[in-house]
Amino acid sequence: MVSDLDRRLAATLAHRAGGDIDPTPIVEHARQNGRRLRRRRRGLLAASAAAACVALAAVGLTIPSADDPIPPATTLLLPEATVQNGLAVGADPTTVHFSADALVGGAEYATWRAGRGSESVEFRGPDGAARVALARSVAALDALPQTLSSSGRPQPRTDVRVGDRPGVAWFDPSGDQKLWFVRWQPADGLWAQLDTYAPTSDEAIATAGRVRFDGARRCVVPFRLESLPAGARLLECSVTLGRSEKAAFVEGSLVVGDDAGRWLTVRAQPAPGQQVRSADLVAGPYRARRQGSDVLEMTVEPCFVEAFRKGWGNGYTEADGLAILGGYRPTGDLARPDTWR
Repeated sequence: MVSDLDRRLAATLAHRAGGDIDPTPIVEHARQNGRRLRRRRRGLLAASAAAACVALAAVGLTIPSADDPIPPATTLLLPEATVQNGLAVGADPTTVHFSADALVGGAEYATWRAGRGSESVEFRGPDGAARVALARSVAALDALPQTLSSSGRPQPRTDVRVGDRPGVAWFDPSGDQKLWFVRWQPADGLWAQLDTYAPTSDEAIATAGRVRFDGARRCVVPFRLESLPAGARLLECSVTLGRSEKAAFVEGSLVVGDDAGRWLTVRAQPAPGQQVRSADLVAGPYRARRQGSDVLEMTVEPCFVEAFRKGWGNGYTEADGLAILGGYRPTGDLARPDTWR
């Protein structure tokens, strides 16, 4: 049976050669070549599939399964504090004097901070972000840097009430959203502020009303600093927690300083197996190195540790920084904030 392909081949070749040509051997050769190409392609596909199976088997332990449990939102909460003293708001770097448990639901990360005049927690997740801050003065709230993005065109403020307490609210456009700021006095001598994305002031005020001031949380990190320069003390604690099946700890910092205005930040981040190369400086029982001229770094399993003398510090010498790092001591289990001290 002569196919349409046969006729088209014959017509083309006849036109170019100027006479009748039998297409049968040409077509048969083309068909055989096509069969060889198809067999080769099937072989390559099979080999690729086999290689993919081997690769998947090799990394199977690192590919998350749809059945992997997602840690609960309570993973983002710090341990409860047993003692609460409203007069210590912003002055006690070990305590956050409010509770924002009702805001944690859709968050993936939470950053807690206490000390140097104010306290705060910021929640971030795929559905949005919010920050709650507490201080003993409006000036302390005004001194906080804005961490949620907006256009920088704040609108006029209006008087509001959060529960039965007086306050003000305003918004700043942020694309097709509004970043609302609700500032109120939860008690005499205390000022709170909520920054959150919301379509209306009523929704933002309702969210502010879910913040509680009858509880407290301990600001803790999985390490302590046992060697401080003369006159130095703990000024600030900050810690970021995440909803990870491996560990809640994302990063933590302690700020130490003195009455002369000197201060330094020590930050730790999980980095199991990471080693600091060319560590030629002695920091107590550890080896450290310079990261540029103003940062010292070292590895103390399971964390990568840095001491910032400038930028996130000022006034302390390299020798001071090494002495502080020499007193670094890991504490507790990275997955359990209740074991940190």
